[in-house]
Parts: sequence; structure tokens; C-alpha cells
Amino acid sequence: MEKHPLYFEELELEARYKTFGEQKLRQAYDKAKAEGQVGTTTLGQKFIAHQYSNVFEAVKLFVENTLAPKRGVKPAYVSILFEMVELYKEEKDQMYSLLAFSALSTLMDNMMRRKELFMSNVSQWIGKEIQDEYNLTRYLSQKPSREPIVTKGIDQRVQSFYRRAYAIAWMKRDGYQAPKWDKQDLMQLAASLINIIITTTNYFEYNQQGTALHIQPTQSLLDAWSTNEDNVVANSYRLCPTIIPPKPWTTYDDGGYYGELQSISTLLRFHDQRTVFGKKYLKKLGQMELTGVRKAINSIQATPWKINKKVLAVIQDVMELGGGRAGIPYINEAPKPMVLPNAPTEEQLKEYRKVMVGYYKDETRRKSLALRALGNINLAKEYAKYDKIYFPCNMDFRGRVYPIPNFSFQGDDLNKGLILFADAPACEDMEDINWLAVHGANLAGVDKVSYDDRIQWVKDNELEILASALDPLANTFWMNQDEPCQFLAFCFEWQAWKQWETEHGSPKGFVSGIPVAFDGTCSGLQHFSAILRDPVGGAAVNLLPSDKPNDIYGVVAEKVNVAIGEDLRSGTLDDVIDTKIKFGTKTLAQLWRMYGVTRKVTKRSVMTLAYGSKEYGFRDQIFEDIIKKDMQEQKDASVFTEENCWQASAYMAKLIWNAVRTTVVAAVDGMKWLQDCAKLVTKKGQVVTWTTPMGLPVQQSYMECVSTQVRLRCAGKNIRLYGLNVTGNIDKRAQAQGVAPNFIHSMDASHLQLTVCIAAELGIRHFAMIHDSYGSPVAQAKTMYKAVRQSFIEMYTEQDVLENFKNDMELLSDSKLPSIPAKGTLNLTDILDSRYIFS
Repeated sequence: MEKHPLYFEELELEARYKTFGEQKLRQAYDKAKAEGQVGTTTLGQKFIAHQYSNVFEAVKLFVENTLAPKRGVKPAYVSILFEMVELYKEEKDQMYSLLAFSALSTLMDNMMRRKELFMSNVSQWIGKEIQDEYNLTRYLSQKPSREPIVTKGIDQRVQSFYRRAYAIAWMKRDGYQAPKWDKQDLMQLAASLINIIITTTNYFEYNQQGTALHIQPTQSLLDAWSTNEDNVVANSYRLCPTIIPPKPWTTYDDGGYYGELQSISTLLRFHDQRTVFGKKYLKKLGQMELTGVRKAINSIQATPWKINKKVLAVIQDVMELGGGRAGIPYINEAPKPMVLPNAPTEEQLKEYRKVMVGYYKDETRRKSLALRALGNINLAKEYAKYDKIYFPCNMDFRGRVYPIPNFSFQGDDLNKGLILFADAPACEDMEDINWLAVHGANLAGVDKVSYDDRIQWVKDNELEILASALDPLANTFWMNQDEPCQFLAFCFEWQAWKQWETEHGSPKGFVSGIPVAFDGTCSGLQHFSAILRDPVGGAAVNLLPSDKPNDIYGVVAEKVNVAIGEDLRSGTLDDVIDTKIKFGTKTLAQLWRMYGVTRKVTKRSVMTLAYGSKEYGFRDQIFEDIIKKDMQEQKDASVFTEENCWQASAYMAKLIWNAVRTTVVAAVDGMKWLQDCAKLVTKKGQVVTWTTPMGLPVQQSYMECVSTQVRLRCAGKNIRLYGLNVTGNIDKRAQAQGVAPNFIHSMDASHLQLTVCIAAELGIRHFAMIHDSYGSPVAQAKTMYKAVRQSFIEMYTEQDVLENFKNDMELLSDSKLPSIPAKGTLNLTDILDSRYIFS
């Protein structure tokens, strides 16, 4: 077969990205070695883990022998060990871990600089870490109520200096008296630990130079590090789009890329292949055709794209102006919000620390977002010279399709705004243009109204839309929309359409590369409602016809507000328990009434319900998404405080849980049934396995794994030691917890795959698919509108997915499975008339 004209350029591109990945990792390791931080790298952690158990056992024996009753002169540091044993008497392994890890990690961090170090210096460093961790542990044992606050504060600080300073500040505040350990005794203890490591491992050795004793890495350590670093670097890579159609997936491990990146990816993202279950699963997978699954993935990755050069030029201008608009982060560091006066008071210092902690957190986030934006822009600039680019795809173990490179049609707003379909088909009539208008309104956040109202919104704002396209920097209307970069792309397309209309008078022949997307309404609940034929839940998530889209998040918010009103009238009063205020429901209701409960408050909890989230999960989500954010942004003006925030979270979680259970009853019953089945299967020693409607076998590979976490809180060092192999025991808890979200994800994945197959038969060749979002060219939006509904109905009328699941599970269980939840009266054919199930 004749090769694509750009085939060899594609091979060069893959080789360059492979080399680029290697160079970046090599630079990271060189930096870690230069800064004495190799213990924090993945490779450094592996070296520490390789000898850790030997060092731990040797340290344990050393401590026991040192403290054992015996005659003779005892070393001076024995009093330190006695104090440590007294503190850690219930958790002696924690003490041995502290001693072993402090010494081993400090040596590893500093020795890989390939410099000889004075024994006295290393002993001081190790002794300091031991003393810091001992004092922190002792302080928290005396003040257990402080542990959550102090531990969280330490974790939020990156550098060890600030971690220590934070811990010391709390100790000082509470009047903690640290034991006075003799510095020389502590150094002698550290020197004994160093000697244990030198005699136990082959990592380090002594080097006597005159009267000075030095420590240096052994040649075997240097050689082993060099070899392993070379191997790690050789296996590193950066993934990129292709400039020719990706290689179609024909087998499990043959597809996607052509050259240096070909071995990086497989059809299925399946990581745990070491277990008996994993090996059997992969063998079974290799024997299956998976025709429909492969057809869907191959069709998606064969979609030709191109860089949107107009959007790219505007975004480059925004970056040159410093960013800070249209969702683009500021490029330059923000000015410091506060400067300390000379001789500041304690109150001024306290306020300064508080303000600057927030500042540095914001700066860290800004830098991360800025680097990501710059990466997207630079890649777009590189690929702008190609007429077509492609995104190789594969899937996870549930069948969900993902692009392999990070820059893709599943990226953020900036990423998606920078790409268009290439070679898109031409429009035929005004229906196509109307879908373009609907898409523009959706990008502006005007998506909870009827299609007619969305189209009218575009007409009402047409002057601003066209002005944005004419001069995007002077006319900033586009910058203030929900998805500004994608909306800018829409503005350019709408301008092109208006010009075409002026010249031709008809939509026929107008070409737009904008992907028009049809998004599901709370997809997980849509699937549960369809599977169980729930008319109440189905109506809430738009399975049934209606004049305008129903908003389940708003429905739940309304029910929550009713409950708040009841508590305001007859709720409980505050109480004091053990000197702490327990806020009554009347007070908590007042807080939330003042804040205002809208769909924003309920959205994430309702959205994650179908994926296993419950009341406790809701509480954490509400705290992170709503309360914590409000406290940071509003500061002293927020209705939430340190005293009421957790109780307010729990209160709102309970109200949402109660409201959502009355809105989508069948989904709650369906989740429970899936979990009950999973528990029975794992009792027999089997992993939960089922087959999707598209024929993909799904296996949950959740197995117990022996692991130990060793941590020095003040020093900021942390290592998790895993057993070389998983235990072979099934993680029953994870199997039960994971089955509901995984099953529903496998259903939406099957729906997407089936939709692509049907749409391809109907002539669609361009796909922008994101799990429950179905994108196609403007000219084929009406075809996708029908295909996505047809496939949804077909999947749930031609198969009983719960019955299939039960049959699969009965093969794995020797117990009778519970009866499938009763189905309701929802008629799935009504979905054909539902305008807003995907809109």
C-alpha cells in the first residue's frame, strides 16, 4: 500500500517528541541531583524502597540491643532512645521508621551530588530531622485536638523551612516544652544510623582524609543510578497529534502511532496486568474481535482537524498583553499584596503571614495554568502549518474513549478554541445555521432555555458578536462568556456566515469547521432512569418531551430551599457540647439562606450521585466547591467561618441527599442493587466482571496491595512502599464501591460508541466526542441530533443491560443474586420527541 506523502515527516515528528520527553526528564533529574532532592524523584524513591526494609530491621535490632539491660558503659545517646521509646511505646515501628528513613533519605538526597560530605555535617542534618519529627509527634500527643489543623497546615507548605516554622509556631502558641537533647549525643546517634546504612547497604562508604571522616556514594550506587536513570529516560516520552491519519486499531497493541511513539499506547488503558485475573482478562481481550468498539475508536481518531489560526493570533496578542482575560491566566507574577513595616508587631506579622500564604497559593496555581496555556499555544503554533492534524485515541477499561495526546478535542476551553474540523462538509439550509446559533448560545452559558430562545439570543447579541470578530481586543464581549476561546471561534464563524449570506443569499455551500456539540443532561442519571424506566427521574433529566430543558440541579435546589424554609420556622436551636457550639438547624438554615442556594450549590452533588457519591461525599464537595471558595474570596464578608464551615457543609449535604432521593428514586435503588451483587461475587473470590452492550468485557482490577507509608512531616519527605506484588486478595470494599460508577460509565461509553457507528453509516466523518457530549460539523448537526437519540433508544430496547449484568455475575457467584429493581412506566420511544435529552 502506498504510504502517505507525510509518512516520513510523521516518523520524524514522533522521534522528536520522544527525544523531547527524554530531555525534559533528564533535566529534571539533573536539577534534583544538583539541589540534593533525588529522594523525591520516582527513581530515588525506588532506590530508597529497595533497601528500606533491610535498614529498618537493622535499626530495630540496633535500638533493642542498645536499650537491653546489660553491663558496661552505655552510649550517651541512650537517654534519647529511652525518651523516644516512651513516646512511641504503642507504635515502635513508627519510631524505627523515623530513624531509618531520616538517615537513608538524607544520605540519598545529598550523596547523589557525587561530592564527599563531612560525617559531622550529615550527622547534624539527620539529627535535626529526628528531633523535629519527635517534637512534633510529642506535641500532637499532648494536644490531639490540634492534629488535623497542624497536619493540614504543614501539608500546605512546600519547603521544609516553612513546615518547621509553622510547627514551631503552634508549639510556641500552646507552650510546648521540648526536651533538651545534647547536640553531640544526637549527632552520635545519627552517626550510628549512618554506620548501619553503610554496613547494611552497598550505597555508601567512608573515606578518611587526615583527621576528617567523609562519606561518599559507592561506585556500585553511582553505576546503578546511572543505568536506571538511562532506562527511565529512554522510556520517557511526550505525546503529540499526528499529521497523517492515525494507524487504525487492528489488535490490542497495534494502532495509533507509527514510529517511536507506537509502543507507548495500547487499545485499552489497563494498568494492573500482573494479577491472575488481569492476565486472563488480557488473554480474553486478545481473542475478541470487538468490531464495533474498534470501528468507533478508529472513526473518532480518523477525524481531520486543523489549527484555528484566527483564534491563535488573538490568543497570542492576549498573551503579549500579559494574559489575565478570556480565561487566560496572567503571565507575569502578581505584585505582592502586603509589605511588612519596620519592626512589625505580632498582630502585623500574623496578618502578613495569613495574606502571603494565600498569595503564594494563588501564584503557584497561576504558574501552573500559565505553563499549560503556553504549552497549548506553542503546540498550536507548531502545527498551524499543516492542513490536517489528527488525534490518536484509545479507551479506558470501561470503554470510555480518550485522545492519547494532551492537546486534543477533549482539552480545556483554550485547547478546544484553537482547533477546527478540517474538510468539513458544506451546509444545505437554514436548519444548519440555526444549529450553529444554538451552539454559540451554549458556549455563552445560555443553555437552560429553548432552542428558539438560544437562537434569539444570538440575534439579539449579533452586533457584539460581529464586533468581537472584527476587533477582538477592542471589543471584549467574547471574553466574558462561559467558554470565551470557543465563543471567539464561534464569533469568527458567525461573521463568515453573515458575509456568505450577503454574497450568496442562501446557506447552501457555506462551510464551517466549528464542532456543534450535543451534551447530555446529568448523563449518569439519564442512563439509570432509562434502564429502570423511571418517569419521574426521566422527566427531571429530559428523557421526556418538554417545551424547554428541565434542570435537575435547579429542581433539587428548589426542594432544598423548601427544607431551609421549614428549618427557619421550626428548626433546632444552638447547643454547647464540651465547650464547642453545635449549631442548630435554624442557624444553619439562616447561613444558607443568606448565601443563597442555587443550582450552583447542588450541581456537583447531583452530578456525582450516579457515580456512587452519597451524603458524606456531598459534604466534602460542598466544602471544597462552595464554602471554602467563598471563605477565600469573601474573606471576612463570608457567612461561613472556621467555626461553622463543617457543620454547614454537613447540613447542606443532608438536605441535598434527601432532595435528590425523591427526585431520582430509581437511580438510588439501581446503585444499591449493583453494589449488593458485587458483594456476593467478591465473597466467592471473584472480581466483578460484565460485558457492555457493545461487547467489551469490563473487569474491575481492584486488588489489595500491601503498602507502608513513611513520612517526615517537617522535612516534607514522604515515601510509600508497595509490596513487589499485590497480595492476590480482592479488595472487596473497592469492588463494591466502584461497580455503580464503572457500570454507568461503561453504559455511556457504549452509547457513544454505538452513536459513532450509526453516525458513520449516515455519512458523518468528523467526530468531537467527550463521553456524554457528541460533536459533529455544523452541516451534519441535524444528523447527529437523530443518531444520538436513535442509539440511546436502540441500546436500551434491544438489550436488558441489568439482566445481562446479572447473567454475567451469576457465572461468578455461588449465591442467588437479588432481584433486579422493578421498572417503571417510562416509554423509551418518547425520547425521539425529546428535544433536550442531548442539547
